[in-house]
Amino acid sequence: MATPLRPPGIIDRPRLSSFIDRRPVVVLVGMAGYGKSTLLAAAARRQRDSEPALWLTVDDSDRDPLRLVSDLITAASLSGLDELGADLEPLRASALRAEPLTLVDALLEVLYDSAVPLTLVLDDLQHLSESKASAHVVDHVLRWAPANMRIAIAARVVPPLRLQRLRLEDRLAYITHDELAFSPEETVEAVRAAGLELDADTVDTLHRTTDGWPAGVRMAILAARRSDRPRQVPLELRRDQALADYLATEVLASLSDDIREFVLDSCLDEQVCVSLIDTIRGTHDAEAYLEQCLADGLFLTRGDVSSEDAWYHWHPLFAAHIRRLLAANLPRRAQALHETAASWWSSVDPPTAIRHAMAAGDSERASKIFADRWLDLFLEGRVDAVLEAVDQLPETSTYSSDAHLAKALIFGQHGSLVAARSELDLARGAADLLPAAARARLEDRMSVVELFRIGHDLGLGPAVESGAALLDLMDRSQRAPDPAIRASVQVFVGMAEARLQTHPKLPLEMLRSSATTAHDAGLLALELTALAESCLPAVAEGRLSEVRDLASSVLARAEERGWVGLVTLAPAVAYLGWFDYWRGNLREARAQLERSLSMVLPFDWELRGLVLNFLTKTCLSLGDLRSARRNAAEITSMIESGHAAPWWPSMLAGLDGLILLAEGNSHDAVALASRPPTDPEYRLAPCHRAKVLLRGGRPEAALAELDRVPAPEVFVHIQCLAHCLAAEAHAVLGSADAAHASLELALAAAEPDELYGPFLGAGEAMTELLKSHLRHGTAHPTAVTHVLGRIVRGEDHNVTGWGERLTERERVILQYLATNLTNAEIAEAEFISLHTAKTHIAHIYQKLGVSSRRAAIRRAAELELY
Repeated sequence: MATPLRPPGIIDRPRLSSFIDRRPVVVLVGMAGYGKSTLLAAAARRQRDSEPALWLTVDDSDRDPLRLVSDLITAASLSGLDELGADLEPLRASALRAEPLTLVDALLEVLYDSAVPLTLVLDDLQHLSESKASAHVVDHVLRWAPANMRIAIAARVVPPLRLQRLRLEDRLAYITHDELAFSPEETVEAVRAAGLELDADTVDTLHRTTDGWPAGVRMAILAARRSDRPRQVPLELRRDQALADYLATEVLASLSDDIREFVLDSCLDEQVCVSLIDTIRGTHDAEAYLEQCLADGLFLTRGDVSSEDAWYHWHPLFAAHIRRLLAANLPRRAQALHETAASWWSSVDPPTAIRHAMAAGDSERASKIFADRWLDLFLEGRVDAVLEAVDQLPETSTYSSDAHLAKALIFGQHGSLVAARSELDLARGAADLLPAAARARLEDRMSVVELFRIGHDLGLGPAVESGAALLDLMDRSQRAPDPAIRASVQVFVGMAEARLQTHPKLPLEMLRSSATTAHDAGLLALELTALAESCLPAVAEGRLSEVRDLASSVLARAEERGWVGLVTLAPAVAYLGWFDYWRGNLREARAQLERSLSMVLPFDWELRGLVLNFLTKTCLSLGDLRSARRNAAEITSMIESGHAAPWWPSMLAGLDGLILLAEGNSHDAVALASRPPTDPEYRLAPCHRAKVLLRGGRPEAALAELDRVPAPEVFVHIQCLAHCLAAEAHAVLGSADAAHASLELALAAAEPDELYGPFLGAGEAMTELLKSHLRHGTAHPTAVTHVLGRIVRGEDHNVTGWGERLTERERVILQYLATNLTNAEIAEAEFISLHTAKTHIAHIYQKLGVSSRRAAIRRAAELELY
């Protein structure tokens, strides 16, 4: 019944103090350790001279309303207000005999007679949650308190009080744990007040580790004082015994037996849902208990409610210590829960299932889960999850061959062929331990790894032959092939054929067949990969806007599943950049092309070259000659290293000519464009040479180059460009009719898909030519008007660079990406789950338009985020 003393090291919090002092009634609601009592004690001390404080810390005995009123009277008598003494004495004498509300009215009458402002503090009011009678007493006080009385309430969960009227009258300040948590600045001040000298990064990590939970910050400060490595304190909080004791005494000890048992069972994971908890506990009441935990102010928040099964999130520090407590005190119970959790998670998130199986001591089961699901994870682009799972597995088990094969596939995908071969040999050596059916499946998966090796060592041509032979073998085999393996081989062959550009229709047939196989087998990630790969060869069909819609749909479906970093979708992103280039949306094109470039696999030289080709031309159109030169130099380097398609030299020659022209060196540009073409030739090479020759003052030579473009088989975008250049050349030569005829053909090719890039990049000459063509007469007046409008307005495109700003937490995670910490280490440092860390990283990649750490670091540096 006395205001608590101020503990050492307590900081002032003016942002909350002003909020508390602003209304006649304030309610502070938050879990244990959020500083509610400390804040109200500070407020009472500030007003000690002008407003005596009636302080009552409520306990279970106050569930009796008569006891509650008696305690209020005693608190009033201890307030130090002498003038109340004589009037309160009769009330104290009759406190155990009177009716509670009558006694409250008598107390209020005494307070009404006092002209001195008063503050009534009711701390720990959660003890009245199960007493309607005592809650009614508090309601009566709130309703009839004199105007000179301020009332402050603190509780972990507020009893069912009638606060609506106070809210409507704007007389209530309601502060929850979100506001009670320390701000980053307050954490800094708390560390400084404790006399600690910690660097800014350590304090920032400490704040994020505790989520600003004041008790957690306090425990971290105490741990840092006795530690010789204070920088490691944020990492050690999960194992801090003082914090464990605090949670045990202040939280668990206050819970009823059934809620305590529920909490111990439910903190195996930081993110939980109803079906998970009901499964591991063998009950049907998880939702009611979770909602009760929320209502009781435990360390639980409600997460995603958009899914069929709503998710909840335990505070990571709280969950970590509850798991330790369960393992120490109830080891058999912990083992049984982990075993059931492994079964539940195996179909939801295999790495989490493996963690539970290992925690249950069942390494063989963990290995089996990995063997069944690692390929699905790989196809979804969750390479880190595969490697994380491998790290958890025992070195030897029946299914250790799959761990070696998974690493071989990952190493092969990233071009580390020596390491891939080593892991492949280890997989073969361990295959003898497998049952016959599992061994056959392993051999099928090995064949996919072999395709990567052949493609890297011998080139895409031999890889296509091997892939086709493998598909033929599957067709003739009496054993039904694994759909994932068959679809994967089809994707590989289709991808290789698309890169080689020798048979335009064959890759489309193969990739669409793969998408169908994957769809029928429920392999969404593989289906999206096949559809993404089909975007580039589909250009040959001429339905460009339909392909744009397909690419957008593929990326949207992947984003819905959280597969933002799925690198096999790079062709879809590249197509969107390519399409924007031809439509004249240059900044959008650059953003998409740079994003796709960051996603391209290391061994996919062909796609890298195609993307660099159009990125170079996009940079030229934007006037960024430096970037254009850099991109062209990378193509040169790949040609010199032998990683190039036969037609790349002609592609590079065209780019060099365009760059020389943009640099004002028309003499060398024309000389380069006048050299005899080499075979095989890049499809756009004649147009590139024609453009250089036209700008270099040689329109006749430009027309001669355009004659090399085979009109009947030409792609629609090449038709558009070729006819635009021809129209310009004829206009320069004074052939007005020929110019109008060529321009009409260009407009006919451009209008269906709005391929206006060739017109927009032609300068003032095209403006006059289009105006003249409009007067001359055209079947495409809307297209002409649209192009002229864009030329007048200038570049008409929206910058989609990184769009939505990063959240504060994402900015923090972004800093870690520049280090050599693994995702698991980042998660541990931030005291978040690995899944949460990966979700933050995926969002960062999405917002920056990248798909890898290296690309994210580079893009962040460009945006000055470091």
